[in-house]
Amino acid sequence: MKKIIFFTFLVIFLLVFQISNSSKSDEDIIQLKLLKFGYPSSGYIISNETVYYKDGSKTELSNPPKMYEIGGVEAYYLAKDYIEKEYGTSLESKGLMIRVEPKSIEESENYWKFKFYFGDIGSAGRFMGYISVNREKGYVDMEGLF
Repeated sequence: MKKIIFFTFLVIFLLVFQISNSSKSDEDIIQLKLLKFGYPSSGYIISNETVYYKDGSKTELSNPPKMYEIGGVEAYYLAKDYIEKEYGTSLESKGLMIRVEPKSIEESENYWKFKFYFGDIGSAGRFMGYISVNREKGYVDMEGLF
């Protein structure tokens, strides 16, 4: 009887632990990627005459200073909003969707890039290209089959 209770408790604990770890928000996923890119976990850091902030924005300390105000999380939401405005209602009525993948965030000097997927609502979709967000102005551009 003790073995059954122990194994039942163990299985329930492992299930709860797995569910709690796998349910990270999109913002949390992007913040973890920013840490991997070398951004600080709080405040800012200065490296090679550039100030890097927690949210993924940066400022180059040139004369005049050049500010890239769009951070990683903000770029993700700009990309999602762009897709919703451009394609949202027309695709939903046909049972289709476009999904921006937060795990795929990439950084270049002037842009944030995300992979986007196209498919039926409720499916994972198929990779169709990249959506880029300008770090300085927030302009959004899609590169791929759309």
